[in-house]
Amino acid sequence: MQRRFRKERGFKKNLINKMQTSDYELFYQDECHFRLTLSLTRAWFQKGSHPEIKSPVDRYKVSVFGAMGENGQLITLQDSQFNALTFRAFLEKLLQKAEVGCTKHGNRKKILLVLDNARYHHAKILQPWLEEVSDLLELFFLPPYSPDLNAIEMFWKKTRRNVTHNRFFSSLEKLCYDLKMYWAEFEKPNNELRSLTASN
Repeated sequence: MQRRFRKERGFKKNLINKMQTSDYELFYQDECHFRLTLSLTRAWFQKGSHPEIKSPVDRYKVSVFGAMGENGQLITLQDSQFNALTFRAFLEKLLQKAEVGCTKHGNRKKILLVLDNARYHHAKILQPWLEEVSDLLELFFLPPYSPDLNAIEMFWKKTRRNVTHNRFFSSLEKLCYDLKMYWAEFEKPNNELRSLTASN
């Protein structure tokens, strides 16, 4: 436990040191599945009522890459699987869509991407490309078993609460549509998501 605490404290210290240089734009990255099967959470109902919610029997799911910036911007990419190639495709979208500022010398800030240690995040096949874009992107890995340090985890919970919990979706297409419509609200930097990163 103490060893984990030391690693987390070291991670936070290193992150603060990097951000104090004003050379980076900070983003938190993670992957998430949203399943078609019903997910339940607590809710208010009239006393004595017995609400029922349909649940499909199919176990289809929506798989999505996401990155949430300290500036409040959300960038997502849906894909059928998570691997090194789809992860690179997401990183390419991140570099295209991320709104980043300039350093005090007038150069474009580098994206500092906080992420976990999934195997494909470390894939050797990615290394040559990562070196090519090293002036634009730097991966900053979380300590093992530390999802609480990744601010985007709070956004996934927020999505489930506002979109999928206690909801029946008649098809995977309907689930995809509702998720995309919700996420579209956060494609531009905004205070709502900025507050999630500030509390991390």
